[in-house]
This record gives sequence, C-alpha cells and structure tokens, in this order.
Amino acid sequence: MTALTPGLPLPEAPLTAPRLPDEDACRRTLARLREVSEPRVVVVGNPNTGKTTLINAVAGTNLKVGNWAGVTVEKREARLRVGGRDVQLLDLPGAYSLSPHTPEELVTRTALLDEAPDVILNVLDAGNLERNLYLTLQLLDFQVPVAVALNLIDEAREKGMEVDAAALSRALGVPVTETVANRGRGTDRVLTQALDGATLGIGVRYPQPIEAAVTDLTRRMSEQATLPPHAWRYIALALLEGDPSVRGRLSATGHLDLIERADGHLKALDAQGIDALIDIAEARYARAGDLARLAVPQVQARRTLSEKLDRLTLHPVLGVPLFLALVLLVFRLTFSVAAPFVDLIGGPLQETVAGWAAAALAWFPLGRDIVVGAIIPGVGTVLSFLPTLLVLYLAMSFLEDSGYMARAAFLMDRAMRSLGLDGRAFIPLILGFGCNVPAVSATRTLERRSDRIVVSMILPFMSCSARLPVYVIFAAALFPRSGSWVVWGMYVLGMLVAFAFAWVLRKTSYPSEGGGVLLELPPYRFPAWKVLWKHAWRRTASFARRARTTVLATVAGVWFLLALPAVSGGHFATVPPQDSVFGKVAQAASPIFAPLGFGDWQATGALVPGFIAKEVVVGTLGQIYLGEQAAAPAPVGLLTGLENAALATWDAVKASVSALPTVLALPSFGTDTTADQKSPLAAALSRAFTPASGLSYLVFVLLYTPCIVTVGAIAQEHGRRVAWLTVAYQLIIAWVTAFIVYQIARGLL
Repeated sequence: MTALTPGLPLPEAPLTAPRLPDEDACRRTLARLREVSEPRVVVVGNPNTGKTTLINAVAGTNLKVGNWAGVTVEKREARLRVGGRDVQLLDLPGAYSLSPHTPEELVTRTALLDEAPDVILNVLDAGNLERNLYLTLQLLDFQVPVAVALNLIDEAREKGMEVDAAALSRALGVPVTETVANRGRGTDRVLTQALDGATLGIGVRYPQPIEAAVTDLTRRMSEQATLPPHAWRYIALALLEGDPSVRGRLSATGHLDLIERADGHLKALDAQGIDALIDIAEARYARAGDLARLAVPQVQARRTLSEKLDRLTLHPVLGVPLFLALVLLVFRLTFSVAAPFVDLIGGPLQETVAGWAAAALAWFPLGRDIVVGAIIPGVGTVLSFLPTLLVLYLAMSFLEDSGYMARAAFLMDRAMRSLGLDGRAFIPLILGFGCNVPAVSATRTLERRSDRIVVSMILPFMSCSARLPVYVIFAAALFPRSGSWVVWGMYVLGMLVAFAFAWVLRKTSYPSEGGGVLLELPPYRFPAWKVLWKHAWRRTASFARRARTTVLATVAGVWFLLALPAVSGGHFATVPPQDSVFGKVAQAASPIFAPLGFGDWQATGALVPGFIAKEVVVGTLGQIYLGEQAAAPAPVGLLTGLENAALATWDAVKASVSALPTVLALPSFGTDTTADQKSPLAAALSRAFTPASGLSYLVFVLLYTPCIVTVGAIAQEHGRRVAWLTVAYQLIIAWVTAFIVYQIARGLL
C-alpha cells in the first residue's frame, strides 16, 4: 500500500453511506465502561499532534515531548483521578495508520489489539484533518468507544482555517473537544468528556461485497474464544487487506482456518474485479476527505510564520551554517551564564562544605580523609557542573520543542543519504547529545536493520552531556578566552568522526539497503516555559542522581585504590598517591598515552573509571589533583561558612546577570577567566597540561570507549558482538585521532 502523503488529491471513488453502529452492542459497551473501576484510556494520534503534551497537561506528568516522529517508541502510562475514580492513561507512539510500516505503528496497533482499552482518545491536528482522519476511521473499526481531542486549534486558525468541531462530532458520532494542549486550553474537560460521552462512532461503510466478507469473518471469529471481540471487525478488514503481521499473529495462534476463509473471500472478490486492499483504502480516503471538507468548509490561505522562517532555516546554502551557529550560540550562552555558578560550587561552596566536614569529623581521622579527600573533591567537582547542564538542557529543549530540531534532521538528510542512511538517522544522533543510552533505543524508529546497527555504532561519538564537564574544566583551565569555540569544536569533531566511520561501515560490513523516507516538519511553536523547565530540571536531576550513586561509588573505589600501598613499607591511607595501587597501575599504562602528550599517571588514571561513566573522569581528576590539599582543610564554623557561601552566591548571581549582554559579543566567544579567577581544579590542570596536550586529552575523552551503560544498551539491541566491536574500534580511533591532534596542536599552540 502506498503511503498516504499530505496534499495528494483523494482517489476518484464514489462515496457510500457511513456505517451505523449496532445500537445494542453500543449500549453494552458503554454500560461496561461505566462499571469499570479503573478505566484504561489509550491516547492515539499521528506524530506531532501533541499527544504527550496533552497527557502531561491532563495528568501533570513529565513524559518526554519532542517535535519529531519517534520520540515515543514504546507505550507509557500515567495514572490520575477523574470524577472520583482512578483513570489509567496509555500514551501510544505516533502512527499515521494501523497498517504497520514503522516500529511505532506496530507498537500502537499491537497495544490496541492486546490491551482491550475502555476508551480510545484520538488526538487530531486541527490543521491537518484530512490526513489525521484516516487513522480515526481505522480506530472506528474497533468496537471500542472513541472520543476526539481536536488539538492545535490555534495553529489551524493561524493558517486561516475555522474548524467546526460540532459538525465533525455529528459526522463521526463521537464527542469532539477543542484543545490547545501546550497552553492548557480545553485540557480540563477532555478526559471527562471522553469517559462520559465516548461512543462507538460512525465508521466507514465499505463496498457491499467487502462488507459481506467482513460479516462472514466476524461470525467465524465469534465462534472462537481466543480472539478479542473488540477487534473482530478490524482483524477481518486486515485479513482482506493482506496485512502480513495480522496473518502472522493468527498463524502463530493456530487460526489457519480463518486465514484460509479470508483467502477464499479474496479469490471471490478478485473474480468480481474487486481489489480489497485498494477499495478499503479508497473508501477511507474518500470518507476522510468528506469529513475534512465538512469540518472546514472554507480556508482563507495565509502564509504562516513557519513558512516564512523555513525560507531561511531550510535554505540550501545558509541552512547548515545557521544550524552550526545556533549550536555555537547555545554553548556561548551556557558558558556565559553558568560559569560563575560552576566556580561558586567548585570553589567557595566546596571549600565551605569541606571545612564543615573537617570540623565535624575531627574525632574520626580516617572518615575525615575519605569524606574530605575523596567524596567532596570527587562528587563535588562533578556536581559543580549542574548549572552548566541546566542551562544547556534549557537551550536544547527550546530548540527541540520549538520544532527547529526537525528542520536540522531535514538539513542533514543529504549528508545522511551520502552515507547510505536517511534523514531520520540524525534524530538519534541529536538525542545522543543528551545521553547515548536513550539514543540507542531511539534507533528502533529506523526501518532497516543495517541502519539501526550503523547508527548505534556511531552514536557514542556524539558528545553526551556526561563529557561536557570535562570540556568545561579544561576550557576554563587552558582556553579561558575561547572556551565556547573549544567545546563547539568537540561536538563538531564528534559528528565528523561519526559520519566518516558510518561511511566506512557502509562500504565494508553493513552495506546500504536502499529505500526512502518521508520527514514531517511540524510548525514552529513557542514552547511553554513551564514545560521547558520541567524537562531541563528532570534531565539535570538525572545527572545529579548518577553523581549520588555511580560517581560516589566510583570515587570511593578510587580513594581505596589510592590509599592501598603497592610498595613495601607503605601504610594504608598514608601512602603517596604514586606509590598506591591506583598510581602503579596508571603508571604502567601511561607510556601508551605518552605520544598523545599526557603520559603522566594522573591523567591516565582518570580515564580508567570513565568507562563506568564519563562524568567520573572530572571527578577522578578532582580527587587526584585536589585530594591531598583537601585532606586537611581548616575547620569552618557553621555561621562563618553560611556567611561565606551567601556572599559568594551573591557574587555569582551578579556575574551571571552581567554576562548576559555579552552572549553575542565578538570576537571573544568564551569566558574571560583570568588565572586568579580559576577554580582550584582548573588552576591545577593549567599547571599539569599544555594547551596542546589538553586538547589531545579532550579529543581522547570525546572518542574513546562509551560508558558501560551504553555498551549494555547496544548489546541489548544488537548483540554483544556489535557492542564489544564498538568498544574496540572507538579505542583505536580515539588514540589515532588524539595523536594527530597533538602533533598538529603542539606546532600551532
């Protein structure tokens, strides 16, 4: 079946009268719904209709929202109380139809077949009714009460469309509620109307020979207790359409007689010159067009803001430079606004907490050494970058929710195709900037297996947020006036290496399977600040939780190895770091990295725990370089510490606010950090590294082995062979690239 493309003319087919539901069946279904103590409401709709935003507005949840297909790959649940009873909401992936051609559509169709929902809440884009209603008509083939949320009404009006919701409700025979989910309009009553007013609706009456075949097949199904009654009509139609996945399900469950019966009907229809697949699709298309014209009888075409902006953002020459400039602007904003708070947490606040801990644990020297010499400099150094991540996540969430990231995927489609991939492959890569683990899961949205494997293998080259603290501290230490450029360069280098290796994989192990793809560009939307804050805070809190668990456990392990003597005569917790087990192991490995410019054991040792989590690298650096001087800080009283922290916080706020006007300043795209203003760790790194060796170190951190959780995600999706092959080639590429960068940089810097 040819994919439905928005804007194509409807097939030339005579319309038939809509099907009227069986009144007795309708009453029985609705009576059952009223008796359910916790009704299950599934939320279904096309991609970019605002399903997840609607659920977040109704249920107060924080589900991930994204302006591209594939963000919701699995069904997700939320629970709330409506009218004194518990209601369970299931957010299903966006689907253009229930004839599965993508993983999202398969998940949605499977859930509708297996879950037996009490209500289907169908979310429609009011500005694209004709396309959206095709799915609606398929939903009405299920014997499940349906309600419609007519979302994005405001955008439809901007296009010059006045949607008659009442007329659409009468034509479909189901309640229709106008909503603007991201503004909270209509969301307070959409669930109440769905639970109290949902009906089976008025679906499509297909040509009489097809209806006769459907009646016979549903009668056969009624004689078997193993098939869900609510899906009989849909299954019958799917059999006549030749849906391979439905046939596979029936064959696996022993319903071969039903398949044979359907094949007999298909032969009879073919003898009459009827192609069931085409006629069923044409009937739905025709009915969808009829309903859309009824609901929107006239359209005053207007040139929308999205169309005007797309002339610039999608320009074949200016589009890609604009994208790179926006990414650079995000890093400039991140550095300018967050840098004072990074210095605050990594400097005065950390020193104050260390002083308090030294005073409180003066009676317990070993415990004081662990807390002050390991936990505070290790975990504290990682936590100091929370302001940077919060600002970065706010900026990236704005670009995602505004609709711009979908344009970025479109812009990169040409580059993706040159690698044998389609534009949608860029979406998991963009998600990898946040965390590689969910990005690996997002590869499920790619149709071809070779695409999923190739993208998963190059994903770890995308610089995840856990690497950002390493970039920031090295930029502050070695490149104080061009820090944003350095970080931007790391992200661009990661993309270039990923694309280059994808090309190699396509030419060797995983050749392209061909095929095209349709990318949908949602209209630009100004995100609600409350939603942006929720998403940014959730991501930042997730990073903080890792610091509380993974980082804490790792720095404790590193402290133990640093305290454990590896030479005779050494004593636990008093041995010099270079004579500890950690130091000796790092010294043994350091010659491997000497050609890269950082052959000292401290730098080498910090890379090892980075395999567990990349943010641990900066924590271990803080522990190694600051641990000894932090082991015996001067005790600080409670009031004195609070006073010092308050004054330092006020200074950081003033510095952050004063930095805002300089975000667009040229030519300096970086923090104006002097040697006296550097945090203790940045000052230590500036003495231990040269600009050339520091740049080489950053390149190695960017490209070397992914964290263990990412390796596990790749193994789960594609097998252990692919996962460990990814680890091996990344180590090799990281060493070679860092070597080249060091050789070039030491001659220039």
